[in-house]
Amino acid sequence: MRHKNKGFTLVELMIVIAIIGILSAIAYPSYTEYVTRAKRADAMDSLTPLVARMEEYYGLNGTYDGATINAAGTGTVGGNESVDKYYTLSIPVADAYSYMLVATPVRVGSDPDCTTLSLDSLGQKAATGADATNCW
Repeated sequence: MRHKNKGFTLVELMIVIAIIGILSAIAYPSYTEYVTRAKRADAMDSLTPLVARMEEYYGLNGTYDGATINAAGTGTVGGNESVDKYYTLSIPVADAYSYMLVATPVRVGSDPDCTTLSLDSLGQKAATGADATNCW
C-alpha cells in the first residue's frame, strides 16, 4: 500500500512567497504615504490653535510683535512642539499687524514633499518642498 505524502511542495511554497512579495510591494508605499499624511495633519492641528493664541496675544498687547514660543512652553503664546511632537513650531515673522507661523518636521527629510507648512495672519496657507501644492 502506498502512502500519499501530505504537505506543500517547494513550488507551491515559492508561489505563495512570490504572491506575498508582490502584495507587499504594492501595499508598503501606500502605507508609508498614509503615515506621512497623518504626521502632516499633526502640524495642521498644531498651527490652528496657535493662531487663536496669537489673536489673544494681539488682543492683550495691540501688536503681534514680541509674541514668542519656546521648548519649555513658557513663551508668550505657548510651546514650540506640535501635539504629537512630529513638528517644531516657530514664529519667524511677527510685527505690529501680521505674523507667520511655520511647522518644520523634527526629523529632517521625513517629508520631502512638504518640508515646511506655514500659516499667516491672513489665513493664507503655504508650504515648501518637492510637491508643496498638495501639502494642505
